[in-house]
Formats: sequence, structure tokens, C-alpha cells
Amino acid sequence: MTDPAEAPLPDAEEYHVVVRFRPAGPPVTGTWTSSTTALEKYRRWIGTHGSTPGVVITLEAETAGVRTTVKRWTVEHP
Repeated sequence: MTDPAEAPLPDAEEYHVVVRFRPAGPPVTGTWTSSTTALEKYRRWIGTHGSTPGVVITLEAETAGVRTTVKRWTVEHP
């Protein structure tokens, strides 16, 4: 059985990793066309910023200009 946290990302045109250090704060964003690279960056940013109080890290898939959050990390709800 596959761990849901390790499920493959949906096919998309672009993937975005977004870090906000406070609710509604300014985002730090990275964009990639490779799901593998985006997932690696998402995990890395959790490793470097994931324990910061108030941080929200999301991984979004974008197709035809529509973004969908596929993974989300907060200190309270990893």
C-alpha cells in the first residue's frame, strides 16, 4: 500500500511551492515544471522552515491558470 503522503503529484503545467511566515504574509515562491523538483523543494523547505511558528508551506499544481493545493504544511498540522 502507498503512503498517501508519498502519492505522486497530479500532472500539471507548473508546480509552485509557496512559503508564508505569517498568515496572509508576503509569499516566498518557487515555480518548476518538474513535479519531482517541486516535491524535492517542498520537502527541503519543510526541513529548513517547517518548525517556524506561523509558517505555512504549500505545494500547488497549476494547469490552464488554475492552481490547486496538493500538499500543505503547518507546524500545527504537518
